[in-house]
Amino acid sequence: MRGAVARTAFADCVRCDPVLALRLRLLPADLGDAQPDLLRALLLAVPVVAGTAQTAYAARWRQSIGVAHLAQALALRAGVADAEAAWTAGLAHNLADYLDPDLAHPAPAADWFAGFDADGWVADAVRYHAEPLVRGRAAHALVRIVQLAYHLVTRPDAVDSVDVRAALGALQIGAGEAAQLLADSQAQSRQHALRFGLADLGVQTQGMGFDRLARLYAGQAAQSALHRHFRSATGSESVFGLLQDSLRALFGIEQACLFAPAADASLRVTALIPAPPGLGALAIPPDDAHSALPRALVRNAPQTFTRGEAGAALADEQIARLLGVDTFISQQMSLPDGRIGVLVAGNPLSGLSMSPLWRFVLAECADALQPAFAPAQAIAAPPAVPDDAIPRERVRRAIHEVANPLTIMRNYVNLLSERLGADSSVQRDLGIIADEIERVARIVRGLTASEEIGPPAAASLELVSVNSVVSELVRMALGTLFAPNKVNVQIDLNPDVPPMPLQKDLLKQVLFNLAKNAVEAMQSGGHLKFSTRLVMVDGQQHVEIEVADTGPGLPAAVTSHLFEPVISEKGGDHAGLGLTISRGLVERMNGQLSCTSTPQGTHFLIRLPTLQNGQVPITTTRYGSM
Repeated sequence: MRGAVARTAFADCVRCDPVLALRLRLLPADLGDAQPDLLRALLLAVPVVAGTAQTAYAARWRQSIGVAHLAQALALRAGVADAEAAWTAGLAHNLADYLDPDLAHPAPAADWFAGFDADGWVADAVRYHAEPLVRGRAAHALVRIVQLAYHLVTRPDAVDSVDVRAALGALQIGAGEAAQLLADSQAQSRQHALRFGLADLGVQTQGMGFDRLARLYAGQAAQSALHRHFRSATGSESVFGLLQDSLRALFGIEQACLFAPAADASLRVTALIPAPPGLGALAIPPDDAHSALPRALVRNAPQTFTRGEAGAALADEQIARLLGVDTFISQQMSLPDGRIGVLVAGNPLSGLSMSPLWRFVLAECADALQPAFAPAQAIAAPPAVPDDAIPRERVRRAIHEVANPLTIMRNYVNLLSERLGADSSVQRDLGIIADEIERVARIVRGLTASEEIGPPAAASLELVSVNSVVSELVRMALGTLFAPNKVNVQIDLNPDVPPMPLQKDLLKQVLFNLAKNAVEAMQSGGHLKFSTRLVMVDGQQHVEIEVADTGPGLPAAVTSHLFEPVISEKGGDHAGLGLTISRGLVERMNGQLSCTSTPQGTHFLIRLPTLQNGQVPITTTRYGSM
């Protein structure tokens, strides 16, 4: 793509690919110059065929090229239609054959050409290419030419049939000349097939290991290109512009918007992604179980909405109508101020949320919104550093180095997700691993933040289902912590516990610390129980989370200093700080952590207010129940 000659050669190649030719026509003309990394990601991420599937693909592609060549030649000969439009319509006449049959598609292939020309003749030529010629006698010339080219290419001896000769006569082309044009287009198709390696594919080998490796490598290279694409952002606002470009180029998503929690906790559209003005009138309650947007937040999973579905929220119907889409997907999305919003993407292909490339785009967007773009803060004089303290610059270098293996780990999780298919339990486990990698990354990034640890601002909170956090923790630790140590786990979750404005990572870290301590206390195995319930304290509703074990209990000398940072008696790598850190994290959430211990076991109790930093009350909901 460097230099005019290379760009010309590139355009000549793309011109012969039915899928890429359409995708690039829908994108900005200067995509290669302005955003080369996004173009590279698009080219690498385009689905390809391998092995025995290449035989059917090659036949389909030769038909595309043959009809395109002949339609262009007929348009030039007759002089009644634009030759380039004839090539485009001829190349795309069988575009639907290239689509994955296992995916649902939002619209007929012809509809994707609606904006190619002012009057829609290209779309009509694609739509009616296979109709009987007699039906097109009075149609636009471009429609008749593509019809004629299709019948000549796909019907044996079509040039001798009555309907074809009548159609040729209307264009003032003789049968002999048409036969010559057909022979020329077939020769051109063979040359293109040789050029692109799509000739003589009748016999295929069965060893497809290299093909699979090539596809995996292409996926990794596409992710690398996307990483560079988002790192070109000059600020948080430009990140969302790059996101829109990515949605359009990689997934064909033209309509999208972004909702975020407002001061009253309701979801309202933001200006970070341009949206129809009418969406500004909507305010979606965070506990609306009928709407896909709150469900995406509370369940921490993508939610799909289709217009007309029974029981759906009317607000979702209105969002779809204003966006001009039939269906949309709601997906959690990080915001520049630390809040979690909801990305609404219109008319996605079915199964898009399971695509590793989709997840990687969102992850890269979230990384690009990290505090690297935050305005510089005034730097006060550093406090005196103890002699045994690790120099801060050394910590920064270590954090920088840690970020690289974390990125590699996340990429390999994406590879495993691709390799292991659509098994829901496997994908859920991989999702947990990916979430934990991201949590480690956030913790590491937080080490370079301000030394002052205070309560989080309201803007940094997200609606969290406490029950879901407990369930996710148990599932994550079941095979790695509980089962290997012969610990049986029971969960008793109150389904009326509402989503709460919290920092999810803090709560997860506290629960894991308590669970790990409980397992270490039950050296010969035992029973561990997680419970949630609603209680009233001083007229305010609180959520209690209890973690109870059946260990031998704690000595009185230990319980009196339980939350003080002392040297642990466990030895090894235990610093005796786990409970001190846990209490500090709970207090950051405006809660309390207490402990009761007897020879029959130890009970830790976390009590959290359902309101944080002046938030308005949240109506009881049943999200996160088991």
